[in-house]
Amino acid sequence: MGDSKLIILIEKYQQGVCTAAEKRIVEEWMDSLATEQNSFENIKEAEKLAIKQRMFSKIKQEIAVSPRKSIRFFNLANYVKIAAVLAILIGLFALGPIGYDVFDLKNETIVASSDGQTKKLMLSDGSIIWLKGKSTLTYPEHFDKQNREVSLNGEALFEVAKDANHPFIVHSGQMDTRVLGTSFNIRHIGGHIEVVVFTGKVTVSLPNTNKQMLILPLEKAICMPAEKEIKAQVNVQKEEYLANTEYNMNFEDAKMSDIIKKIEAKFDVTVKLTDNSLQNCLITADFTDQSLVKTFEVLCQTLNGTFERENNTVWLKAEGCN
Repeated sequence: MGDSKLIILIEKYQQGVCTAAEKRIVEEWMDSLATEQNSFENIKEAEKLAIKQRMFSKIKQEIAVSPRKSIRFFNLANYVKIAAVLAILIGLFALGPIGYDVFDLKNETIVASSDGQTKKLMLSDGSIIWLKGKSTLTYPEHFDKQNREVSLNGEALFEVAKDANHPFIVHSGQMDTRVLGTSFNIRHIGGHIEVVVFTGKVTVSLPNTNKQMLILPLEKAICMPAEKEIKAQVNVQKEEYLANTEYNMNFEDAKMSDIIKKIEAKFDVTVKLTDNSLQNCLITADFTDQSLVKTFEVLCQTLNGTFERENNTVWLKAEGCN
């Protein structure tokens, strides 16, 4: 299960709606973790792993036995324990694979497929992938500390969230594509793989060879693994690659209400206006290849406003049209 499920279990405990077995799991977990709080940050990796294994073993034992008849009530001492434990929990999650293994919090590998229609995927780092045709994308539920790596079989358009410290790598057949934050399309054609870049810079390479090429916007790389060659093509028309996606977010004198619909569809959010008269504002701006946050930052500059996000709802407050 994901880390959100563990948080839900803690919330159930706080609300007093846990089963007896769940209550014991949480309390024993807090008891075992609280003793590690002061020295947690200073211990060695091997010891952290030992803590994880000890905690996991204890939970399995607790699940196997029958619940005790006596029930410990939730009090101030337990609030203090939870605060300490959550700090330790954050530290464990920061360890990457070790953290997600605690309590069987596996960093699951997800395999997404498209059935002939374009399918939108939103990854944990904010990247958006448009999976096309009959294709599959394999990716982790959470990216690790070093790289953001996915595997593609077929065709997809990538809008990679910008992160200079964590390269985004796409393994596609016998070709690797490496970026920091950009947008591009990968497509298999027979035994060849083509990469078309829309924004930013992309490096394509053939593993186990010295073949590598830097691709700039509106350029195409054609990778031929069998021939161990990479060819380049310039002045590529991108329109055919954007069909059936919401990649294009360029607006010229567009009504705010229409822009909101596009934002909601692309980012799977609900936008709320504090003043409904803003819907009639005319906006000229290009939000293409921008994150949700960056999109609203530009909108707020245009409207002299502010925004707040709460889960999947974005509240936009502004004085009006300029």
